[in-house]
Amino acid sequence: MKRSSWEIILAGFIFVGIGVYIAGNSSTPKQQASSNISADSINVKLEGENIRVIKLEKIANLEKLENLENLKNLKNLGNFLPAEVRADLENEIDEVLRQFEDESLKVNINTEDGTVEIQRAVTVGASGSWTSVSPGVFAYVKEFDTDALENMAISIPFGSIEIVSQTSGPGKLTLKASGQIASKEDLESIVSITEQLSSDKATFQIRSASSGNQRNVNLQAVLHVPQNIDLNATTAAGHISSQNITGQQHYRTKGGHITLSELSGKVNAKTSGGHVSLKKSKGTFVLESAGGHISAMETEGDITMKTSGGNLRASKISGGIQASTNGGNIEFQFLQLNGDTFASTAAGSITLQLPTSTDVSLNLSGNTIEIPSAFNFNGENSSGKASGTIGSGTHSVTAKTNYGNVILKAHN
Repeated sequence: MKRSSWEIILAGFIFVGIGVYIAGNSSTPKQQASSNISADSINVKLEGENIRVIKLEKIANLEKLENLENLKNLKNLGNFLPAEVRADLENEIDEVLRQFEDESLKVNINTEDGTVEIQRAVTVGASGSWTSVSPGVFAYVKEFDTDALENMAISIPFGSIEIVSQTSGPGKLTLKASGQIASKEDLESIVSITEQLSSDKATFQIRSASSGNQRNVNLQAVLHVPQNIDLNATTAAGHISSQNITGQQHYRTKGGHITLSELSGKVNAKTSGGHVSLKKSKGTFVLESAGGHISAMETEGDITMKTSGGNLRASKISGGIQASTNGGNIEFQFLQLNGDTFASTAAGSITLQLPTSTDVSLNLSGNTIEIPSAFNFNGENSSGKASGTIGSGTHSVTAKTNYGNVILKAHN
């Protein structure tokens, strides 16, 4: 049997092992469990045997996973394999299990995306130099003082950036490089790192030769910083995620998604080719995408949304929104309208959910305008235009679409 990188083998085994674990640890009788999981499984016909494989679509069940000891049961799969490869499979599993006992793995279960991400934890020192982790995988770890740190910046030429807040301890940058890398010297010819560290400011700039990402080399950056800090994070091609940061923040990527949560302060996030999502945050937000969707949830404060070709959505919002898209739908739900709101789309519908106690002045235009009687609207509504007031008209709501409807909905 051809040998492969043990991380790849282990990842595959874990997915199968998860199915074995769930099926094997059910508290219901075997016959009962079979009927219960039929909707969540598929049947595979192999050598005259039926094998049930748990699908990962309903992955929320995996959050109860406490250990992976049942990986050992994978040896039973050898009963379905030809005898000439069965021994190799069992030896492969034994070797992986031996290495697994000595390794630290990070398993991230995302129930929204339906994915399981398995990463090998980086345990190299904090000296600020590349260290070989496994064939084709290198890590760079640098710790820095944060006692008086006020400003933090990181820029990478490609790959993802994850921002993690912390309440104590030194800051830390962890870079992971993987792919077609022959040696440490080979990696250093592709990627260079510039550090500028002072008591109040830390900057990491990672550059690459023009052929860096063309050689199937990938970078992953994880930055641990104090919660209260001004931050600038940029990648030319990759995703960015940030959580629980307070301060003035700038996030920029030319080719990935931006995921933000539990932020406060003044935040600017822009992507040239991905989606932007924001949740459970408070402050002032400017969210932009050249061609993706933008969403906000459970957020308080003024929000600006701009996209050239995506949908704009917000739910459980308190504040005002300035929003525009050239080719998508707009749907906003306000808990409180604490500021003026403007929504414009060239081709799409606009749906605004407002409290019945809202005090607004309206200026709406579209193919049709729908205003429910629960709002006690006072004004004119005809020929695709509506203007007037609800209540005292404290804040203004302007909604315009060239090809679509404008719909107001009431909630308590």
